[in-house]
Amino acid sequence: MRGVLGKGLLIAALLAAPATADTLRPDDAARLDRLDSAVGSGLRQALAGGEPGDFPALTTALRGTPQPAQPEALLGDWSCRTIKLGGPAPLVAYSPFRCRVTQVEGGVLLEKLTGSQRVRGRITADGDRLVLAGVAYIAGDTPPEYGALPATVDPQATPQILPAPGLVEVTGKDRARILFPFPMVESTLDILELTR
Repeated sequence: MRGVLGKGLLIAALLAAPATADTLRPDDAARLDRLDSAVGSGLRQALAGGEPGDFPALTTALRGTPQPAQPEALLGDWSCRTIKLGGPAPLVAYSPFRCRVTQVEGGVLLEKLTGSQRVRGRITADGDRLVLAGVAYIAGDTPPEYGALPATVDPQATPQILPAPGLVEVTGKDRARILFPFPMVESTLDILELTR
């Protein structure tokens, strides 16, 4: 009887605990779980139809083995370049923009500060990996916190505000990348390359 009561109290406590802004929505967690599929499909499409001038940026962004790191290793200003693989355009490498990672209550916050397409969200440790609970939006709009996104998101809605879960990989003292598998619009895989 005591075991059943203990399990009931544990379940009640878990249900009463508030969800944090850093907890990924189930469909976003599923996208991260399919990262290898997104990388494979995106690379196949990029190699089949990408413009030769965009391949050096892609190669540079994917170079380097991920290293163990804490979110605080990312603090500071970064040059960040978006590379999109798959979808209507097989490969697009944009010019560099500005990003910043700052310390906030309860963690660190990534913000892409320039360009028309922006992303903002918290980076947290999830076991041995770093995860971005991000929100993608258009410059001029005000994004909500990730945890405040509605249960159902319409990618065609205006303003276009979308969940953007990503896997953060630190590949050196001044290099990192964020992989966004199966974004809700435009591509199969987005890469945000961070350098400083």
